[in-house]
Amino acid sequence: MKLLSKLERRFGRYAIRELPVLMIAFQVVGYTLSVLSPNALTWICFDPVLICRGQIWRLLTWVLMPPSELSIFTVIMLFFYYWIARTLANTWGDFYFNIYILGGILITDIGMMIAYPILLSMDTPSALINIQLMQMFVNTYYIQTSILLAFAFTYPNAQVLLYFVIPIKMSWLGIFEAIMLVYEFYNAAMVTPRLVIALSVVNFVIYFLSTQNLRRISLKDAARRAGFGRAGQQGRTALYSGGQKQPGSQSGSQTPSGSTSRRSAAGYTKIYPNGARHKCTICGRTELDDEKLEFRYCTKCEGNHEYCQDHLFTHQHIRNGVPGGQS
Repeated sequence: MKLLSKLERRFGRYAIRELPVLMIAFQVVGYTLSVLSPNALTWICFDPVLICRGQIWRLLTWVLMPPSELSIFTVIMLFFYYWIARTLANTWGDFYFNIYILGGILITDIGMMIAYPILLSMDTPSALINIQLMQMFVNTYYIQTSILLAFAFTYPNAQVLLYFVIPIKMSWLGIFEAIMLVYEFYNAAMVTPRLVIALSVVNFVIYFLSTQNLRRISLKDAARRAGFGRAGQQGRTALYSGGQKQPGSQSGSQTPSGSTSRRSAAGYTKIYPNGARHKCTICGRTELDDEKLEFRYCTKCEGNHEYCQDHLFTHQHIRNGVPGGQS
């Protein structure tokens, strides 16, 4: 957790802000290619033989591979996975969500490229078949499964309508998905599908072991976050104009989250390099990085510590100058 926090402070500004949208766009492109030009998929699938010959783009383009046949259920599931991916990105923050998704892709690439020479050295018909199966099984199906597991872990009490009809708690859906992974792993006849399943689980386990101090966000907290964003949007021009306080406004007004307005904190205003007035204590972003960012001071942290909307509800409160320290 401390390592990820340090990485976020340094590289958080480079995180892909609309990764959930990009993920769904990749799936749409993949399904479009499968319908209009199926042969084009042979140029983007994961093929370790061709990767070793210089076609390194396949280490990334396999995310375009359709994980299933195109049907009405595929469209429904794409909407569902977009919703849970967007919710996780808003809950964790863009940087942590980027690490989770891109980490899953990287772990899959490394695992399969390590497996390739091992299978090749066996020089058996079964090993060669497993190498060929990589083109089929290395796709985003298990990346999506890891997203569902992450959502169920973060929002265990959330209730969703499966296929817009069946009400089910995410905890139960996560348990069912975990059981299905075990079942698929046990019944797989080849090494390749088992390895792909194991790598997706490894990504889930590594991430949550490294972020075990990142507390779960309840639906109530999520609603407060949404309210915080709306309140900041509505009050941005009503309270201040050109950095000056409007007549009748109150200094240090409280937001629904219990934090003070981003320009108040007992009148404290600090000017950062390049003229920025607000800077997140966690990721280091300022309003110059993204004009849509909202900032608030946390009343539970000692001192004047300001956070962006992605980290206001997930940071560790600072006591005695350290995160999580005891007062």
